Amino acid sequence: MKLSEEELELFEIAYCLHKTMSEMMEMDYDELLGWINYLDRRPVGWREDNRTSLLLMSAGAKVKPSDIFPSLKKLSEGAVEISDQERMSRTLKGSVLFSKLQTATGGDKLDL
Repeated sequence: MKLSEEELELFEIAYCLHKTMSEMMEMDYDELLGWINYLDRRPVGWREDNRTSLLLMSAGAKVKPSDIFPSLKKLSEGAVEISDQERMSRTLKGSVLFSKLQTATGGDKLDL
């Protein structure tokens, strides 16, 4: 049995989500596209590759992690426009807690 590229991708997603192909076929099309997009931007194993690259750099390796690990190269290519820290800062600034902190008296102003 020879699988097409699309079928291979579906099997990979099913494997990552711990689902059978029957369950995958029942999945909503928009959800499936979302998972395809997610796994394209966050390849399977990128966290392990990142940890290994940190160990290599701490041992003195003078090479970019994205040159060694394809998952990290893919991750850097599909990097989100804003960083996680920036996203958290924006979320905090729009929260009720932040507005309460801004109006608090007797303390320093937060500088975010």
